[in-house]
Amino acid sequence: MKSFFKKIALLSIASFLLWSCDTNDNNDQYLNPFPTSGELNALFSDAIDSRTQVFTVDPTTVNYITTAQGIELTFTSGAFLLNSAPVTGPVTVEVIEIYKRGDMLVTNKPTVAKLPGNNFEILTSGGELYVNATQNGQQLTTSGYVLQIPAALTGGIDTDMDVFTGDFLPDGNLVWIPMSQWDLAFGNGAAPAYTTFSSNFGWTNIDKFYSNPNPKTNIHVIPPTGYTNANSKAFLSIDGDLNSLVNLFGDPSTQTFTFNSYPAFPIGLECHIIFISEENGMWKYGIKPVTIQANDSYTFSSTELNTASEANLVQIINNLP
Repeated sequence: MKSFFKKIALLSIASFLLWSCDTNDNNDQYLNPFPTSGELNALFSDAIDSRTQVFTVDPTTVNYITTAQGIELTFTSGAFLLNSAPVTGPVTVEVIEIYKRGDMLVTNKPTVAKLPGNNFEILTSGGELYVNATQNGQQLTTSGYVLQIPAALTGGIDTDMDVFTGDFLPDGNLVWIPMSQWDLAFGNGAAPAYTTFSSNFGWTNIDKFYSNPNPKTNIHVIPPTGYTNANSKAFLSIDGDLNSLVNLFGDPSTQTFTFNSYPAFPIGLECHIIFISEENGMWKYGIKPVTIQANDSYTFSSTELNTASEANLVQIINNLP
């Protein structure tokens, strides 16, 4: 009989320990159900990596590089430099090209210009392009190269377009700086294209300022509970403009998203507010169709959010009006 009760006691203790472990494991899963900034940034990095095209060239000859979408890059002999001197031996050239708002979103490369006075304006893109060159892991510079972007990729030639270069704010957001000293040629032949000369590696964008005559206002986007400007982002897509995407800047003091210190959004503008974050390696997102009203706020709740793969999210964003 003593042996029987001893077995019962041991089974009870074992069951309690197993229950305790299961309970603790479940509790651990819900201690912090929200993503970290690193997990969201990892999605952006994966999207960038999957769009990076790699070419190997001989720097002592003229090199013509054609990207997957038809951009042409021309490097003259001696255009690749290390410590201001032309290099010899194979050079690795990396190129990223972005045209539509779905790709802009998953790579976190929206179309917003930074102007003097720390002011920001909305842009429409004729093509975002990243070019870089290395040799044996060493960063190279360049004496310059010609880039030609087919206008058909963004709806045809628009003579209001100009050249912008990419710059990163302290919070990591990419903004576009007007490069007034760079000439932009508009080719109207059999294959219309934008052509310019770049004297440095990095991000280049063919853009024009978005224009709307309506009075302007500012807006605020309020994320669901538990999401912050560190682990989520908010964007705005303009109806009818597939080549534009506006990022809203996170305010760490209020944990909301806004665009600027002065009005920038046309009242009456029909658009979609897009909230994004990460969940278990997938994209977490919510989309609201809105018509901009003066000083309006738009609130997302957790029940409005869905998950999608990168490819599905790109298609969803590109399919918006």
